Amino acid sequence: MSCRVVAVYEVPGPAAEAERLGRAIAFEETVEVPLDFPLPAAIRDGIVGRVGPAEPASGGKFRVAVNFPATLAAGRLGALLNLVFGNASIWPGVRLVDLRLPDSFLAAFPGPNFGIPGLRRLLGVEGRPLLATALKPMGSSDSELAETAAAFARGGGDIVKDDQNIVDKDRAAFESRVSRITEAVARENAKSRRICLYLPHLSAPQEELEERLRFILGQGLKGVLICPAIVGLDMMRTLAAGRQAVFMAHPAYSGAWYCERSHGIEHSLYLGALMRLAGADITVFPNAGGRFAFTPEECGAIARRCRQPLNSLAAAWPAPGGGMRLDDAADMARDFGLDAVWLVGGSLLMRPGGPEAGARDFRASMKTVFGG
Repeated sequence: MSCRVVAVYEVPGPAAEAERLGRAIAFEETVEVPLDFPLPAAIRDGIVGRVGPAEPASGGKFRVAVNFPATLAAGRLGALLNLVFGNASIWPGVRLVDLRLPDSFLAAFPGPNFGIPGLRRLLGVEGRPLLATALKPMGSSDSELAETAAAFARGGGDIVKDDQNIVDKDRAAFESRVSRITEAVARENAKSRRICLYLPHLSAPQEELEERLRFILGQGLKGVLICPAIVGLDMMRTLAAGRQAVFMAHPAYSGAWYCERSHGIEHSLYLGALMRLAGADITVFPNAGGRFAFTPEECGAIARRCRQPLNSLAAAWPAPGGGMRLDDAADMARDFGLDAVWLVGGSLLMRPGGPEAGARDFRASMKTVFGG
């Protein structure tokens, strides 16, 4: 079992039907032939996934585990996804809810470049969560966005990212905007002798991503925001590999994978484990109680997947966001603890006194809850 990938699926019942579907998945994701196809014994025993008994789950469903030879994933993220949820993703009612990967497979993945301990060292922040915001709204001028970023940095914010919706008309406009915001944040960092990171949105045609990343890092910036569901999980892994850069993963375009709870991929597996495997230092997700329909249990599971031991991979930062208010601080502390990024957008930017006062207010709320 130590050299096998174990995929757990939640499927409709009854138990006999769930086990039949498990066998169908085992064949479909490996040899892709009917169950009664006359396979040679070496292929049937050595290639086809092995199916465990169906176990009852909530809502009348069942969970069935299929374990595959790890060699079929070939040490590659794309091959892994194709193995465990390739054609099976097309069947209605099949949901991938867990994935157990052997160390022999995980050894091929460096994971987050910084993760929780590395980002704390980079920022010099201990004893509290990190405070982040997003530059918005779309349509603001470069100078307005730069002033928002500078004000947030003055107020004690830790990470200011591009809103993923900001679009530059061409590369020159992108470089001009990023340079202006970079300079504004750098000035505030020099005055305060602390670090606020600015993370531009790395978004471009595939053939331009590497070049844009080189430009961003050449500005002295330490990382990027990226939407892996749009550019591709393995593209994020490729871009992150071998670079001392922070990658903050945004969930735009990914909801179709997990929001329908009878199909797709379980929230924490996609937004926690897979993001971490693909090199995300920070993974953004909608917090419960905000404007998206995530439950407290789903959010807690994402945070656990980000931080639980996973071979030698660094723990990633869970970054709940989407509708957080100042009076949510105690709940955030209870639900996510110290090692989380509080991503606060509109309610921080709209505080009386603007982004600077908003950052100070949220930092004060952290101090009230965590001390220090």
